Amino acid sequence: MATRNANNTIDWGVYNYGATMTSWTVTADADVSAEINPGEEMEKVVETMCQHGTFVGLSDHATGGTVFTMVLENSSWDDAAAVQAALRLLGGNFATCTVA
Repeated sequence: MATRNANNTIDWGVYNYGATMTSWTVTADADVSAEINPGEEMEKVVETMCQHGTFVGLSDHATGGTVFTMVLENSSWDDAAAVQAALRLLGGNFATCTVA
């Protein structure tokens, strides 16, 4: 499997899309605004979400770095409850997260 360049971070507020988009507002358990490098929590979130769609981007984080909106195109996630259950399985700052 190819590895990501250590300088290839996941950026807040950047979107790339071309098909139907779906968004979810995620409230993490703690500040995740700095968890953007390879191997950190936001990479795990993106990989989890990409199981059912194409990752488009994240809004700028808010409320102390705990609240952000995630956008996918061509999503096949059933609903926010399914996304919430999947993210909670990651543990860490997402162990009791909420998704709307």
